[in-house]
Amino acid sequence: MAALFGAVVLSSGHYNKVKVKEVMDLSKKAIIFPGQGAQYPQMGLSLYKNFPEAKKVFDLVDQVSEIKVSQAIFNEDSSKLKDTSIQQLAILAVSLAAYKQAKSSLDNIEFVSGLSLGEYSCLYAGGVLSLEDVIILVKTRAQAMQRAATKNPSSMLAIIGTEPKDLEPESRSLKFYIANINAPSQVVISVSNQDKENIKSNLEKKGLRVIELSVSGGFHSPFMESARDELREVVNQLQFSDAKIPIVSNVTATEHIKSEQIKENLIKQLVNPVLWMDSVKYLSEKNVNCFYEVGPGKILKGILRKIDRDLKVVNIEKKEDLDKLNFKS
Repeated sequence: MAALFGAVVLSSGHYNKVKVKEVMDLSKKAIIFPGQGAQYPQMGLSLYKNFPEAKKVFDLVDQVSEIKVSQAIFNEDSSKLKDTSIQQLAILAVSLAAYKQAKSSLDNIEFVSGLSLGEYSCLYAGGVLSLEDVIILVKTRAQAMQRAATKNPSSMLAIIGTEPKDLEPESRSLKFYIANINAPSQVVISVSNQDKENIKSNLEKKGLRVIELSVSGGFHSPFMESARDELREVVNQLQFSDAKIPIVSNVTATEHIKSEQIKENLIKQLVNPVLWMDSVKYLSEKNVNCFYEVGPGKILKGILRKIDRDLKVVNIEKKEDLDKLNFKS
């Protein structure tokens, strides 16, 4: 670090303003929101009990969705959290309750992004939609995805130990879709339930580790075509604003501000692969070196460490996490 700052001073004693700006740019920050798979029983309970503003988010999710989401979250029995139509709203509630409580302590946020469902939390954090409209949109998305999964029975498998390009020949011969590119050697595929066991067996014979995910359908693939059509109808009914903070899209792995592009990315996301690794690399290239993972669990922290161990990730989910944010970060 001393060598870096030493390069800023010229022999004449004057400062190279370009170099100073480059050093300042190294401290950029981003907020990232988790997606499905981050849920667990009683997540967000300390937020609900200790912070009135956070409690209002849970109450609003229940009221607008007309579903007892909070009851499903805080019940020790996690069975209801397995239902996509509740699971997505539950993760949204915890993520945005934590965000709303932490917002005043999070300065100089340059970008927001989220993994799959997490991109919908960005719509509120980025000033694109009201909280009520985000809830309506996520309820629509979740129910449409559940219906599509019923229509096309399917699942998702995490494949550990290979690159996407190495899976492409198998995807054609075994008939599956690459759905998420999360990290080096960590790819998620969507498969039909009919072909699932055959696909697992063939990939395991190649020495790959295969983990079935706790989701109800083969998301981010053509299995979700009917859900895309339903989502488009509701997206076009809501009033989207341009983003106040750039949103890095799962579909393009680059930043967007314009409302029309953000809407189109959300619609495409249902049937296209989530380019999470590329999104993180894009943010890193933009000199983001501190990420706030806002929401349940620490899944994104683990993934980011696999992408680049030098990236700093701060988790914000519980009361003790918020207590640490009394200082201006």
